[in-house]
Amino acid sequence: MKKLFTLFVIIVGLQMQASNDKYRLTLRGNPATSIVIGWNQISGNNPIVYFGTTDNGTDYLSYTNSKTPDRTVSYKGMTNTFARLTGLQPNTAYYFVIGDSEGVSQRYWFKTAPADKSRLSFIAGGDSRNNRTPRQNANSLVAKLKPHAVMFGGDMTDDDTDSQWQIWFNDWQLTIASDNRMFPVIATRGNHEDSNNTIYNLFDTPSSSVYYAITFGDNLIRTYTLNTEISISGDQTTWLQNDLSTNATSVTWKMAQYHKPMRPHVWYKSEGNTQYSNWAQLFYNNGVNLVVECDAHTVKTTWPLRPSTSSGNDEGFVRDDESGTVYVGEGCWGAPLRSNSDDKSWTRDSESFNQFKWIFVDEDKIEARTIKVDNAAQVGEVPNTDVFQIPSNLDIWVPSNGSVVTITKRTDSDPDPEGSIEVSIANGNDDVEEDKYGGVYENSSDLELVYDSYNNSSYQIVGLRFQSIPLPQNSIITNAYIQFTADESHSDGAQLEISLHNSGNSPAFSSSNNVSSREVFSNKITWDPASWSRNSSGTTQQTPDLKEMVQELVNKNEWSSGNSASFIIRGKGTSLTSTSAKRVAESYEGGSSKAARLIVEYTTDTEASFSKQYTDTASDEIFMIEPTPFTNVLTIRTSELKTNEKYIINIHSLSGRIIYRQQSKNISGNIIIAPEIRNPGVYLLSVHDQLGNILVTKRILKK
Repeated sequence: MKKLFTLFVIIVGLQMQASNDKYRLTLRGNPATSIVIGWNQISGNNPIVYFGTTDNGTDYLSYTNSKTPDRTVSYKGMTNTFARLTGLQPNTAYYFVIGDSEGVSQRYWFKTAPADKSRLSFIAGGDSRNNRTPRQNANSLVAKLKPHAVMFGGDMTDDDTDSQWQIWFNDWQLTIASDNRMFPVIATRGNHEDSNNTIYNLFDTPSSSVYYAITFGDNLIRTYTLNTEISISGDQTTWLQNDLSTNATSVTWKMAQYHKPMRPHVWYKSEGNTQYSNWAQLFYNNGVNLVVECDAHTVKTTWPLRPSTSSGNDEGFVRDDESGTVYVGEGCWGAPLRSNSDDKSWTRDSESFNQFKWIFVDEDKIEARTIKVDNAAQVGEVPNTDVFQIPSNLDIWVPSNGSVVTITKRTDSDPDPEGSIEVSIANGNDDVEEDKYGGVYENSSDLELVYDSYNNSSYQIVGLRFQSIPLPQNSIITNAYIQFTADESHSDGAQLEISLHNSGNSPAFSSSNNVSSREVFSNKITWDPASWSRNSSGTTQQTPDLKEMVQELVNKNEWSSGNSASFIIRGKGTSLTSTSAKRVAESYEGGSSKAARLIVEYTTDTEASFSKQYTDTASDEIFMIEPTPFTNVLTIRTSELKTNEKYIINIHSLSGRIIYRQQSKNISGNIIIAPEIRNPGVYLLSVHDQLGNILVTKRILKK
């Protein structure tokens, strides 16, 4: 009887388990209010997704909502089934099970994206192909880092076979977090996908041509997925151009992904000339900030780039820190690694290892980090309440130009040329202590300024390296200081000397390139800090004004916006004779939010820069714009354009970036437009024919 009862329990248990697997989430519409739940229906009939905002476990009848599949397609040996959920609440956890005639699945859950401009997290990469170990490592890191979405750049499998795809989806289950939380994927087609149908049928993409766009969070960022495996010119680029133009001013950030890079960093890979000729200028003109490329199976980040055919370009690009597009890549989610054998003059950093990009998007900046995936098993898991926290043992790549690629917001104009920037220490390798023997200590939980009994009982030297500082070259520095947070309370009189590394782009600290060996500017500052109280972070923990040394830095020919700078702090006077005459600040390891911050206020002469770049090409007699200055509507009056012909009107910022575009018809010599420009200031208006040729340019003034 006991054996029969046990067998009965097993049979009932099997009957209660739904016959589905290979789960995935994808996006077709607004990520704040919709999501697609996909799975493979192994057997059973009438599958239904039961879901709601309350976790009812596998009790499917207690869920308040249900959804039958919207699409089922037999493909790659699987019955791919998709239920498209809409009308969801933003930034909300939803729990779901999939029930069918044979039972109920495990309970899974996801969280919709915010509908406001809250911070977002993305993982971006591709080329998982045939090496399962790095592929599984990268997948498990997705589960631990909990992004709002994964942008996957194609080449999921090696040969696009049924068995390879089934194994791939089995491995994709590793992206499900330990509490069964799932994360949506935005899929791209690569050259190892034999047709568009592979991506369309397995991920239910919004377009069967596999090029589409998804906007996150109150127009915070629009992500473009493009397809390098079909015709690039023609319909695809026309769609891209129209979409970029439509969203020229309404979207804060624009990010694109596609498979084959324009300029691969592996020497024997073919140049992406078709992508370059169709997309590079579009990206630059329309403010695409970040592009993720794959295919070459190597690692690269670039400086901001502008397409150029002028003297000094390298493979069609020049560095443009003010308005350029940053390109990162190139694959390495599991495909065979290749050497970084084709760097350019505008390459920021490159190497070769298994990796993906971890990208944070705020209203004011984008931060991109390159994550090495081989130690995934040792990495901690970020909490659901703070997905931007750096988990323990996360292996962030730290190349010579810094671990964080920071892209700051481009402004429409700069009528008031005053600005300020704030840059924090980006990782534990950037705030270091050097002992009396020249050894560099990178992992301290605090910064002793300057005596440390635990660091060879020495009066040490402290180095602070700030990465990706968005200060324009030759800007006028009006104020600069470093803000500390006190780790300990100290009141004895102390004296510190602050200097700045005399380098246009200060490299990372290392045993071979320590703190004390660096040449510094002759201008140094002496600081006599007042008493510090633990956890304080006010004016008492601010250094004196450092503007003169920072001014010397930005005046260097080698300085460019986005470069790094290192400050050096030594002891003076009693701070080199008394062990208690010191101050102790929080380090990055002691709490990243409490790490040192560099604050700089500056001004630029924008009008002078503008006058050098642009001049009017027509007089007011033959080409008049009214009113000037304008508030909302502009009337262009001219006898130079053909009546009833269509023309393209572009309005550029002072940097040359297009911030408004409209196609309008010339009716009896008048073209009327209502450009949506928020900021007052000087702009450049240009009129183009249907072939894109510039016919005339004029300066305009917005009130």
